[in-house]
Amino acid sequence: MRKSTFSRTELSRAFGIDMATLGTGSAGTGFSFGKVAPGVTSEPHRHDEIEAFVVLSGAGKVRTDLGESSVATGDVVLFHPFEAHVLHNDGVENLNFVDVYWRDGKAALAAAAQVAIPRGPIFVFSTPPTPNGDLHLGHLSGPYLGADVYTRFLRMKGVEAYHLTGSDDCQSYVATRADAEQSTPAKVARHYAHEIRATLALLDCEVHSFLPTLGDSAYAEFQAACFGSLLSSTAVDLRQSPALFDAVTGDYLYEPDISGLCPDCGSSAGGNICEECGAPNLCHDLDAVRSRHSAEAPVVGSVRRPELALERCYDNIDRHLRASGAPVRIMDLFARLRQRGDFSVPITHPSDWGLPAEGLPGQVIWVWPEMAFGFLYNIQALATSLGRDWNAALPSNDWQIVHFFGFDNSFYHALLYPALYAEVFSHWTPRIRYHVNEFYLLDGQKFSTSRGHAVWGKRRLAPGTTFDLGPVLGFYTRAELPVLNEEEA
Repeated sequence: MRKSTFSRTELSRAFGIDMATLGTGSAGTGFSFGKVAPGVTSEPHRHDEIEAFVVLSGAGKVRTDLGESSVATGDVVLFHPFEAHVLHNDGVENLNFVDVYWRDGKAALAAAAQVAIPRGPIFVFSTPPTPNGDLHLGHLSGPYLGADVYTRFLRMKGVEAYHLTGSDDCQSYVATRADAEQSTPAKVARHYAHEIRATLALLDCEVHSFLPTLGDSAYAEFQAACFGSLLSSTAVDLRQSPALFDAVTGDYLYEPDISGLCPDCGSSAGGNICEECGAPNLCHDLDAVRSRHSAEAPVVGSVRRPELALERCYDNIDRHLRASGAPVRIMDLFARLRQRGDFSVPITHPSDWGLPAEGLPGQVIWVWPEMAFGFLYNIQALATSLGRDWNAALPSNDWQIVHFFGFDNSFYHALLYPALYAEVFSHWTPRIRYHVNEFYLLDGQKFSTSRGHAVWGKRRLAPGTTFDLGPVLGFYTRAELPVLNEEEA
């Protein structure tokens, strides 16, 4: 049994009406409560899930692709995949309803087969891998094979589609690997970026633009401009806020420097994210926290950093996720984040590895916001090679983006990045689809590059070996791949 409770005072705007997420079911079913005030009409939308409205009270009209129908208390309205729908309250009291939605792969595939070929370019991104090691089967079976198959499928259908990825050079995990190898972060990043590209080639994974960010002065300038725009945003504040430090060395701790228990689900988690439930953390809020640098318990101090107040972005994120047809598990992650209330995320960290944060000596731009804008720069880099005029600083509403990533990146890709885009590019309404894969396990634990716990790609792809794609392709069915609807055509 699973019970969800909501307060009508916690409703938020979505699709032009008041909504509250009630949670998800074990079969991937989502539940929401909706309220349409008298005279109000919801925003038209469509998505790949089947959806049902159960009218609890009030009366109104539902408009779909097939026409208009009156609804009242006790009526249940079922919408098929990609069927546009609008709910209008033409009565004198609130129209209250429960929204139930779920995915049916066969039904979505049948509906998608009727969709016209999209006009604008489609940029399919597999998450830029961290160059702190080579790719393992968890990587290959997750975003990289999925993005490759999907891009090839689109191109076979006559769609202008490109697969883009790169090397996430400024990750803190690169510096950690450099310490372990008694090398420098730059050398480590270049070495493993080369190995990653070689492994993708062995997989015959076609990448139209692979962007290594290290040493690209134009990339650094673009990131600095985006960071400057963020600092002037009304959603970003310069705050003196709690932070963790090693009790012995005094080092600032985040990401791979610490581990503990997730404040949301209680599972083992690293700094800033829980791979188990996908929830972000602020490091100092971890339970039973431990430092990588010494055996002493870390101490809480404070640092002055610019922070993005996510609670000011929740409405924008909500609109984006619903328009994108985000998977139920991402919607559940968003619902859990909103339940926290105020939640501010630092966008810089004290470090000597990364892009300098102008005006904040000794701090670097956090690599996750950097990645958000790096996707746009990669589109511009692809444009240069193709002779096109796509501009990272002026993203177009014609662009269609599809992201393939592991569930542990859901917060960054689907929640943080839309918030960042809204603050920096107010003219742009991103059209983004998300495909999320779960993880391969080895001896009951997730594959991990940083822990050296994995089956490595080259060992299965080298000449003379065999590689059975059956289990890998089992992660994907055609119905699970992102489908673009007629509004995007």
